[in-house]
Formats: sequence, structure tokens, C-alpha cells
Amino acid sequence: MSSERARIPAATRVIQQPDGGRVMVVRKSRLEVLAGPDKGLVHEIGAEPTRVGSGEDCDVVLADAAVSTHHLEIVPLPDGFLLRDEDSTNGTFVDGYRVRSIYLPATATIELGETRLSFSISSEELELPLSRRTKLGGLLGHSEVMRAVFAVLERVAKADATLLIEGESGTGKDVAARAVHERSARSGGLFLAVDCGAIPHGLMESELFGHRRGAFTGATNDRVGPFEAAEGGTVFLDEIGELPLELQPKLLRALETRTVRRVGDNDTRAFDARLIAATNRNLQQEVRAGRFREDLYFRISVIRVRMPPLRERREEIPRLVAHFLSELGRDPSEPLPESVGRALNSHNWPGNVRELRNVVERLALIPGMSADYYLDGSAGRALHGDGSAGEGDEAAAGGGIEVPLDKPFHEGKAQWIELFERSYLSRMLDRCEGNISELARVTGLSRQSCHRLLARHDLV
Repeated sequence: MSSERARIPAATRVIQQPDGGRVMVVRKSRLEVLAGPDKGLVHEIGAEPTRVGSGEDCDVVLADAAVSTHHLEIVPLPDGFLLRDEDSTNGTFVDGYRVRSIYLPATATIELGETRLSFSISSEELELPLSRRTKLGGLLGHSEVMRAVFAVLERVAKADATLLIEGESGTGKDVAARAVHERSARSGGLFLAVDCGAIPHGLMESELFGHRRGAFTGATNDRVGPFEAAEGGTVFLDEIGELPLELQPKLLRALETRTVRRVGDNDTRAFDARLIAATNRNLQQEVRAGRFREDLYFRISVIRVRMPPLRERREEIPRLVAHFLSELGRDPSEPLPESVGRALNSHNWPGNVRELRNVVERLALIPGMSADYYLDGSAGRALHGDGSAGEGDEAAAGGGIEVPLDKPFHEGKAQWIELFERSYLSRMLDRCEGNISELARVTGLSRQSCHRLLARHDLV
């Protein structure tokens, strides 16, 4: 190890406790804006990654026009505090050198746009217990970061407090919610999931609280909402950040009084169900932007758990691949082509574990293809592992999606459209970093159409 590398301090370490348990110790660090529009702003970095940029969903939001929406990220890891430039427009400079990825020294100056930050490592430390498990419900993970999550979920399951699960799309927030339910005293009751992002705003109140017959056009029967229906069980509100502002007071009132009022009803009805909510948004930023009520945020975030993205636990990719291959009836011990293995390890995984599973399904169903094909899912990529096209195959002019010449016109056209939709949506979702609202904006589709198409192509 060089003397330069030796000066890079570790951000995390694991210690063995006398009772045999293991604890991950995380060193705290600090960012301070020294120059720029936000001079004087200070942010403390704990156990979770910190994203810096001009976007409202960043942990450190800068009002610098030369700073990208998502400019950089700092991640505490066993090898140190890893700074990653997130393909910013104007670049990131550490101590005068432009960098894409670097482990930070104990103190450093970071420049982005017209802003200058100081980074420093604190002597303070956080202790996070690690679970002995490497599997919790449908969640798999042998890494320290996942076992720290398992430890929190195990403890939370024994309580009856409201839980907020945060994380990017595809990290398993719904699987974590179900795992908590199955280990709770409410496991004998129903687990009812409601995707707030997939419900048209006009139907949201009825979907959440139920309705009386005749309450609105089409309400031909009484409908029981999930809070009543899950009596003794758990209600999981996925993508709660999409809940319309006008309905947030009604949800807050329901949680505080443990009663609901159906649409069109004058009476309230008591319920006994636990709420678990999930979001891929930064709700604290949503509160500051006036899009989410602060009182509701505090009510649903009694306990918060963050699901780490796959790029923060790359060491788990081989085991996850083997697990998915085994589920698909394939021999997990059969080695992958070297080029495919390298591609899996270097890919950024914007769709996280869900995307990895889709890639493994393609591996299992269509062996012998190129790494690009598996990661993109488009037949416009090479048809053979060496990148060459098969005999008689031609690409659509400028489109990069294979024209199936071995099928009748209408069948081939339908297949081509399917391939285009999947390739287009996959790339646009990557560009929008999994944000469905942004995807709808840039594609010109409605949120409901986005959800429907993404579900059809197994992209969500």
C-alpha cells in the first residue's frame, strides 16, 4: 500500500462484541460551503450517502446555476469516503484535480461550479448493530450495509410504530415492508399494499378510505378502504410522496384518530392496522418545497429505514445472480462469460435488484448473447456474443433495434414495437434516475401510462 493510500481513513469498520454480536462503526464527517451562493451552509454526514447538487431531492441543495441537478455523491465505505461525480456537466475538482471517483483524505477542498466546499472527517462515530442473518423474508444480503438494515427491520417488526422505508426504485422497499409484517404481532392479519403513484388523483381518496354507494358517478356499491379491510394487519402505502397535498390532512387525521371516513359518508369508522409507507423521494426536501406536509412527515417517519441501492453493495451481485439463476431452474455454479461478469460488476444499476433480476432472466432464457444485450434488453444489440449480427438480420435504419425478418409483417411489427418500448423506457428511466414523475414529463406520457408500460416490460 502506498503512503498516499495509507492516509485515506476508513469510513466504516466492524467490531466483534463480547456477546458474539457484530457492530458496524461509522465515522461521521462534515461538509461546509466556503464560497458560492450558499456560503456558510453546513451538512453533517452520518451512515448514509450524501448527494450534492441543485436538485430539490439532494441532501445538500446548492443554488449555484453551474451545479448539475445531481452533481456528486459521497458514500461512507470500509475503504474510505468515496466521492463519485454523477456525470455532472462542469465536473468535480478535489484539491485542484478533476475527478470522477476518489476516496477522500481526512480533509479536502471540493469545487463544483462556482461553489467551494470543505470536507473533514469527525472524531465522532455511529454504531449500527449487524444482524446475523443473510436473508430476511424475500431480502437477500450478506454485506455489512444490508445486515445493518436487517438488524433495524428485525427490531422494528417487534414494535407497532409507523415505519417509513426510503430508497430508489427496485431496492426492495415492498419486500422489506412485507418482511416486517411477517415478523410482527400482526402477521396473522392481511398485508394490503396501495401504490399511490399508480392511482389517478381523482380516485385516490376512494382507494385510500373507501366510499359509500352513490358517492360519485360509478360508485354503484359500498367500498371498504384498505385501513378497514386490513383489520389487525398492515397497510403498505407505496410511493407516499405522490399523495396529493389536498388528501394529506385526511391521512394525517386518520393516523392520529385511528378512524377513517369513507367518501360520501357522514360517519367515521375505527380501524386497527399498522401503517408502513415507502418513497423514492426525499420527503424532507418535499416538505421544504411545500409539496408534503411537515406534520404528516413526522407522523409517518417515527422510524426510518433506508434501502441501499445495488451500486453500494456490488459485492453481493454474484450471490444474487446465483440465487436468481437457481430460482429459474438453471445451474448457478455454471460460470458466466467473462465479459458478462465484468459488465455486471461495472454497471450502475439504476433499476437496482429488480433490474438485475431482469438481466438474469435474459441470461437464463437466451444464453450466448453479448453483455450489452443483457444489460439493455434490446435485440438491437449484438445477436451473438462476439458482437456480430446473425445471417439475414438487418437493423432498422438509425434505430439500433433489430428488424425480425423471419416473421410475418404484423407479427414482426408487434415484436419490433415491444423491443422499441422496452429499450426506450429502460434508457429514459435510467436518464431520469428512476423518478416516474420526471419520466412522465420528458416522455410526454401520463404517470399512469408510465406505470402501465413499465410494469408491462418488467422495469418497475
